[in-house]
Amino acid sequence: MQKLPPLRALQAFRYASRELSFKSAAEALNISQAAVSTHIRGLEEFLGMKLFVRLTREVKLTHEGRKLSGYVETGFQELEKGIALFAPDSNPGRLTVATVPSFASRWLVPRIDSFQRAHPEIQLSLQPNLQLVNFQGDGVDLAIRFGNGEYPGLESRLLQKEKLLPVCHSSVTEGKPMMPENLARLPWLIDESVDLERSWLVFQEKLGIKIPDNAITLRVTEGTTLVEAVLAGRGIALMRYSLVADLLKAGLVQSPIDISVPAEYQYYLVAPEAKFRTDKVRAFVSWISRAVRSG
Repeated sequence: MQKLPPLRALQAFRYASRELSFKSAAEALNISQAAVSTHIRGLEEFLGMKLFVRLTREVKLTHEGRKLSGYVETGFQELEKGIALFAPDSNPGRLTVATVPSFASRWLVPRIDSFQRAHPEIQLSLQPNLQLVNFQGDGVDLAIRFGNGEYPGLESRLLQKEKLLPVCHSSVTEGKPMMPENLARLPWLIDESVDLERSWLVFQEKLGIKIPDNAITLRVTEGTTLVEAVLAGRGIALMRYSLVADLLKAGLVQSPIDISVPAEYQYYLVAPEAKFRTDKVRAFVSWISRAVRSG
């Protein structure tokens, strides 16, 4: 194993190379400028090369110093990220949950008051977004993702299996019972998200008919927009059950035919393993798991 120089010397080099200033490094490390100079001189002796050119009023990195500075900065950043994942929770009273916008607005928000009543000591912050969080300095404690459950370096726990079913406003069918051949003549609203491409084909196979392209009147790539289009009576759509379950129960929309297909993706709770051990995440996981089971 390669012998490493003292950590303090690497820290002094890191800060000095950032600002090209021994004084700035001394202030960052809360030591004297002379101590910084000693640390860097020791690092140069360890490596057998000069890292800085000392001028009268400034210092400059040598060619070797510039190359080394990139490795040192990356190394410290990775170390800081790793420590942050396993360090004690610095804010146990605040829980930040990132989730896909459609799930947040259509399933989570209508139910979240029961979590807040059960845990008034936890201040909840929701971050609806479509981007994957990395849990490295973003303040997120837990993510709810819709995918295949494979998130390298993170633990994922299945939250809810999803199914897809045709849904529309009653005005679209005029209250009449629908047969598969009737559906082909209705205006269709299509979610073009990548996970629904195969499901759309499977649904048509199960239906026993092909929906013609000229029946498709609107294409979207986000579930909330599709829900609003359905509520507005724009047409019929193949939708995730979780997004329309409450609307179906309230009679605001209907499924005109009793056919559904499994979704290719599912909902997962995702976070570093250490996050799942914190009291606030454990409380939320317990609550949302019960809420999913109760419908």
